[in-house]
Amino acid sequence: MNQTDHPVITITSKNLPLICTGPQHETWNGHPRVYLPIQSNSSIQCPYCSTQYHLDGMIEHHH
Repeated sequence: MNQTDHPVITITSKNLPLICTGPQHETWNGHPRVYLPIQSNSSIQCPYCSTQYHLDGMIEHHH
Protein backbone atom coordinates (compact mmCIF):
# COMPACT_ATOMS: atom_id res chain seq x y z
CA MET A 1 0.00 0.00 0.00
CA ASN A 2 1.49 3.34 -0.92
CA GLN A 3 1.25 6.58 0.99
CA THR A 4 -1.23 8.16 -1.43
CA ASP A 5 -3.93 5.68 -0.38
CA HIS A 6 -4.44 7.55 2.89
CA PRO A 7 -4.82 11.27 3.54
CA VAL A 8 -2.31 13.03 5.74
CA ILE A 9 -3.85 14.14 9.04
CA THR A 10 -2.22 17.32 10.32
CA ILE A 11 -2.08 17.66 14.11
CA THR A 12 -0.65 20.17 16.59
CA SER A 13 0.98 19.67 19.98
CA LYS A 14 -2.49 20.03 21.54
CA ASN A 15 -3.42 16.68 19.92
CA LEU A 16 -0.66 14.82 21.78
CA PRO A 17 -0.17 12.11 22.80
CA LEU A 18 -0.87 10.85 19.28
CA ILE A 19 -3.14 7.80 19.34
CA CYS A 20 -4.43 5.93 16.29
CA THR A 21 -7.35 3.50 16.55
CA GLY A 22 -7.98 3.01 12.84
CA PRO A 23 -8.70 5.02 9.72
CA GLN A 24 -12.37 5.61 10.58
CA HIS A 25 -11.76 5.85 14.35
CA GLU A 26 -14.73 3.57 14.98
CA THR A 27 -14.48 1.40 18.08
CA TRP A 28 -16.26 -1.58 16.60
CA ASN A 29 -13.99 -2.04 13.56
CA GLY A 30 -10.75 -0.29 14.48
CA HIS A 31 -7.39 -1.77 15.31
CA PRO A 32 -5.75 -1.79 18.76
CA ARG A 33 -4.97 1.65 20.20
CA VAL A 34 -1.46 2.61 19.09
CA TYR A 35 0.54 5.47 20.62
CA LEU A 36 2.72 6.94 17.88
CA PRO A 37 6.03 8.60 18.90
CA ILE A 38 5.96 11.61 16.58
CA GLN A 39 8.68 14.26 16.65
CA SER A 40 8.38 18.04 16.20
CA ASN A 41 7.64 19.14 12.61
CA SER A 42 7.65 15.58 11.29
CA SER A 43 5.40 12.81 10.02
CA ILE A 44 4.70 9.25 11.10
CA GLN A 45 2.69 6.37 9.68
CA CYS A 46 0.52 4.00 11.71
CA PRO A 47 1.91 0.45 11.40
CA TYR A 48 -1.61 -1.06 11.44
CA CYS A 49 -3.66 1.05 9.02
CA SER A 50 -1.01 3.20 7.27
CA THR A 51 -2.72 6.47 8.23
CA GLN A 52 -0.20 9.30 7.92
CA TYR A 53 0.06 11.96 10.63
CA HIS A 54 2.01 15.21 10.39
CA LEU A 55 2.84 17.30 13.46
CA ASP A 56 2.79 20.97 12.51
CA GLY A 57 4.94 22.75 15.07
CA MET A 58 7.08 21.96 18.05
CA ILE A 59 6.32 19.56 20.87
CA GLU A 60 5.90 21.45 24.12
CA HIS A 61 8.01 19.92 26.86
CA HIS A 62 6.55 19.72 30.35
CA HIS A 63 8.61 19.89 33.55
